[in-house]
Amino acid sequence: MKVAIVTGANAGVGYGVVEHLLETDESLTIVMACRNYSRANHAKARLLQRFPSANIAIELVDVGNVPSVLQFCQNIKKGYQQINYLFCNAGILSALGINWAKTFTMLVTDPVALIERSDATIQAVGEINEDGMGKVFAANVFGHYIMMRDLELLLANSKDGRVVWTSSVTADESCFDINDWQGIKSAIPYESSKWACDLIAIACHERFQAENLPISSFTTSPGVVASNIGDLPGWITQLRKLLHYLMRFIGVTSQNITGYRGATADAYVAMAPLSILHSTTRYLALTDRWGTSFVGEQPLVIDMNAALQLTKKCELAYQAHICKSL
Repeated sequence: MKVAIVTGANAGVGYGVVEHLLETDESLTIVMACRNYSRANHAKARLLQRFPSANIAIELVDVGNVPSVLQFCQNIKKGYQQINYLFCNAGILSALGINWAKTFTMLVTDPVALIERSDATIQAVGEINEDGMGKVFAANVFGHYIMMRDLELLLANSKDGRVVWTSSVTADESCFDINDWQGIKSAIPYESSKWACDLIAIACHERFQAENLPISSFTTSPGVVASNIGDLPGWITQLRKLLHYLMRFIGVTSQNITGYRGATADAYVAMAPLSILHSTTRYLALTDRWGTSFVGEQPLVIDMNAALQLTKKCELAYQAHICKSL
């Protein structure tokens, strides 16, 4: 029995991942790792209408809260002997509002960047969660790192465990500073956290190979999806959606718009033969102007020293929380 854990599975890209997985293999056991039971249960009901024989479980978890993540992992270890797929998808973008002056300037000078990136979004700076960690980093990176480490034995038990990290088309090396690895001082903590996902995905893949563990780690980008990740007003989301369709029609392939299309790369990485996948490639979900989805490849050039440093910092923090929980 194959088992897939999908964080943030009740909506957006996470929900799209579940759809793709069940389209490929309805015998999969799906674990919807979600924060809100009501929303998760509603999503499960919709999935069962389409896939009536699917085996779907809900496990509550707040990926931005360490005790919640550790309890989630304990529940998984009690209920399952193996994990085939771990989709590290859930995440947050702490938006305070829109820089309208920058929005109008970019609309004229660089409209593609305006709808591909969050440059015009004013992000909260300096947010710390209850665990004393950068809030965005904790939710987007560290909670998933804990899951991967705590469930490592179950991933190995599957003989082909795959960890799929949701990065972003907005992330690159310039967004990240190892001296501010949690992005607390960064004006763009979301992008910083997504490059951190890339670094950890690659560094952990190397470790799995070095230790002869049958686990692989990959990074993907959902492109641009019209979601409410930044908790912006609904009318802004709808206006952006219109711009997304317009830009897609003129040939900007990152405009996936729906979570289902945004999940294309995740599904590909999960199901493709390992022999054709590369750990230093970010797999991109793309859609052409006629609505045909496909997967692109973006080679990543990373600072391996920074990747190893970041992974070590996460590991030390993980071990500290394990000791604290004993």
